[in-house]
Amino acid sequence: MMVKSKNRYRVALVTESLWSMAGANRVLDSFAKIFPDADIFALFGEKKSLSDNLNSHRIFFSRLNGIPFIKKVYRYTFNLWPFFVEKFDFPQYDLVISSSSSVTHGIISPLNCLHVAYIHSPMRYAWDLRSRYSRVVGFSRLKQAFVDFCLVGMRVWDVVASSRPDHIIANSNISKERIEKYWDRKVDAVIHPPVEKYKGKIYLKRNDYYISGAPFEPNKEGEFLLSCAAELGCKLKVLGNGSLRKRLEKKYSRFKNIEFLGWITDEEKWKIMAKAKGYIVPGIEEYGIFPCEAISAGTPVIAFRGGGSLEIVKEGKNGMFFDNWNISDFRECMKNFEGKKWNYKKISEDTRYINDFDSFKKSILKQLVDNK
Repeated sequence: MMVKSKNRYRVALVTESLWSMAGANRVLDSFAKIFPDADIFALFGEKKSLSDNLNSHRIFFSRLNGIPFIKKVYRYTFNLWPFFVEKFDFPQYDLVISSSSSVTHGIISPLNCLHVAYIHSPMRYAWDLRSRYSRVVGFSRLKQAFVDFCLVGMRVWDVVASSRPDHIIANSNISKERIEKYWDRKVDAVIHPPVEKYKGKIYLKRNDYYISGAPFEPNKEGEFLLSCAAELGCKLKVLGNGSLRKRLEKKYSRFKNIEFLGWITDEEKWKIMAKAKGYIVPGIEEYGIFPCEAISAGTPVIAFRGGGSLEIVKEGKNGMFFDNWNISDFRECMKNFEGKKWNYKKISEDTRYINDFDSFKKSILKQLVDNK
């Protein structure tokens, strides 16, 4: 495959899916800005859903993307992903960066090509969260037996593939812990994803609603959040999309205090976020871009005590934790949250620990220089 210029450092970016501009692809978008001449490889996706920046790059999809109705069925092809990711070929590239939530760290790079893997998480559904995924998805016994059989092979492949990157960067401490435990690999650095920080007015008077961003995957505990909102009657606006959205929206749209907004413009998102009285993280996320954005707008966070939220939320300063997924713990946390007088301006000012694009770029380039 030809590259754009023989005189430039030739870079390829690799990811699993390009269906939307959700968290992992916003990170990919930043990599594409750092390397404006890079080519992009993905197992599947559609260009119409991507940013102008990503569409300015050459994008190559695997043959999986040619399967009819692939957008609806791609999750059921998971046992084929390792085969197709290994089919990507990089003979004329000097650097390959894989942005991996599942399998792209397993690409096979040439001997003279540096492979840096930016890991959002090892396969959640194959390791520590496998039982949670099984419970939420709710397969029949026969389907679950087939999935469990496939996951045995996936775990073996995953460990073998983890030896292929020359350097590994984790997006959070929980991802670092998973990598070290399940892959037995040293992590070269932890670099948090870049976050676009709010630049508008900090509202000192807040409207009577909470928000949550795309809690529609098994690890994000969207059903728990929606069931709590339904029982407690608190107003909740839910942004974004995900694999469980249709099921959960069908079940909970009858509650007038719950509003499903889907994907909205950045302008609409900031307007809603900046006036909310709180942002809610109900599940385990490796590193949440949405709650970081909320904090930059002065909006405090209610979060489950676990995952990347431990790196974002400072209890009593910009948010509060609940410890268990039960209504009584959540109710008690919300009661304490609403009883506290939050300093919204101070919350918005204390964001030095949150990476913006420039600090992310600096950290990534430093890793490339240090690990040449």
